[in-house]
Amino acid sequence: MVKTEILSVRDPQWVDENRTAINCWVRTNTLVQEVPFTATPYDPEPHGRELFARCLAGEFGDIAAPEAQRLPAPMPPAEVPVQLKRLERFLSHANLENARKSFRSVVIVWASFLDGLLDELLEIEALRASAAGEAVGKPPHTFDDRIKRAFAAGLIDQEETDRCLHIRRIRNAAAHDWELSLETESVLPGLRALHEADHSEVLVFQDDLDYLLQRVYSASCAMLIMRLLERLPVEAA
Repeated sequence: MVKTEILSVRDPQWVDENRTAINCWVRTNTLVQEVPFTATPYDPEPHGRELFARCLAGEFGDIAAPEAQRLPAPMPPAEVPVQLKRLERFLSHANLENARKSFRSVVIVWASFLDGLLDELLEIEALRASAAGEAVGKPPHTFDDRIKRAFAAGLIDQEETDRCLHIRRIRNAAAHDWELSLETESVLPGLRALHEADHSEVLVFQDDLDYLLQRVYSASCAMLIMRLLERLPVEAA
């Protein structure tokens, strides 16, 4: 796994009067550009804890006092869309695999959710077609068939189809190749394609399998899944 290295830090500032966290601007070896970052001594990632300690030691200059905060007017709690509630439930399972650093399992779990969503969209389309008196073929039985059928039915566009196909190939490699690596057929080209499509403006491409599966593959799956969830009827979501 690629280690996140801190390249530059500027403008450290306490988040609040209790001095529990520090806001700053950071560049790392994994990011294309400088980003805002909040460092805490309890960050689950080592580079977050390191950054807090180095700011505290004065390495990046004095830490500015927190800005005076105006208490906002109380807002009623926002209603979480039904589709996102379903995604939240899934993430609790996916994050268990992330926490175990079981990235092969992460690949299979994300692809399984995506495959299931395509199946649901196709079932809904089949019901619509049947009610309209249109011919309805046999349901597809593989991830590949579902991708192609969804594209043919106009449920996903060409770019989404391409992403699905890359995800399917990477999933297949993770499921069937016990020596999974960047040299495994279709893995590196698929990860490069997903990075270019979704992450090239933010993340630096690293030739590290675990990094790419966690940062690129999983994020591309999540973005695609959110789009598909929005296309499900509320009662189905």
